[in-house]
Amino acid sequence: MLMNTLCAIALGFVLEYALGDIPLGVYPLNLLEKYLSFLDRWIKNAYADSREARNAAGGMFEFLAITPVLVLNLCLFYITYSVSDILGILVEGIMCWSALSISTPRDTAARIMHAAKANDIKAARDYFEDLTGMDASELEMTEIVRCTVEQMSANITDYAVAPLFWMGLFGGVGGMMYRCINLADRIGGRLGGYEDNSGRIPSAFNRFVSFIPARIAARFCLRDGGILCLDADRGSQIHRAFRNDSQNRTASQTQAACAGLLGISIDSGYPNAAAMVLGEEDSQPEPTGIYWVNQLTAGAVIFSLLIIALIRVGLFVLFMYL
Repeated sequence: MLMNTLCAIALGFVLEYALGDIPLGVYPLNLLEKYLSFLDRWIKNAYADSREARNAAGGMFEFLAITPVLVLNLCLFYITYSVSDILGILVEGIMCWSALSISTPRDTAARIMHAAKANDIKAARDYFEDLTGMDASELEMTEIVRCTVEQMSANITDYAVAPLFWMGLFGGVGGMMYRCINLADRIGGRLGGYEDNSGRIPSAFNRFVSFIPARIAARFCLRDGGILCLDADRGSQIHRAFRNDSQNRTASQTQAACAGLLGISIDSGYPNAAAMVLGEEDSQPEPTGIYWVNQLTAGAVIFSLLIIALIRVGLFVLFMYL
């Protein structure tokens, strides 16, 4: 099973880079997003009367978000592997593919960079809306570039390293469960703009499952920055100084590392809440900053895959000769 899951992770990684986030309705991540959006509308409307009711809404939302997804993925895992290893690897590989979201945001961010260099504000706004889902009609080019760097540096954990971390521990089921918890926070938690009690439980779950991966991701970014001949000493210094300054301490880990490596400032925080400036306040991101954040993301992914492969192959060899 150790090697089967490693093959599934490799398959999911190849599918992610070859196909990205496909827009088809049957794509598992799209189905999950529709399910969580339905839960959010239904439960938050039903429990909107009082503070106690909103507390209950957050707990009910998280329970109904996690439990069916966990049961479904476990059933698929055990049923397919009981039929054949090949079918199990294929289905688990699709889980891993769905849990990752690397190539599509990376490619969209690169298009924003090219539009910014060409001073094509219309194209930059369109691509930015594709990347974030935010209305960019009033944003200027400097704001689009800055927000893109902020978004991509925060997503190093959420879309890449954290899913790989949980895949390394629990395979495709672990990756899908992380993505479900993270998406629940983005839809019904503080990442989704809920500052009342209904958003606190989804956010607490997301912070818990992201705590270790976020710190690992920041270390990987700093190591990769040194390989890319960025200022790794400044990156480490800024990271230590600012990593806990934001309310969103998951995102601030990699954002502070990127801010230090690139010598820029990054706003960090939750929607509808005060943002904290990480890094050198007077230094605004340039379009090339998007390129470097994409490179740091790729480096963090490669480090994650290498460590997963080494650990799983090492355990396989160890069990073979015990």
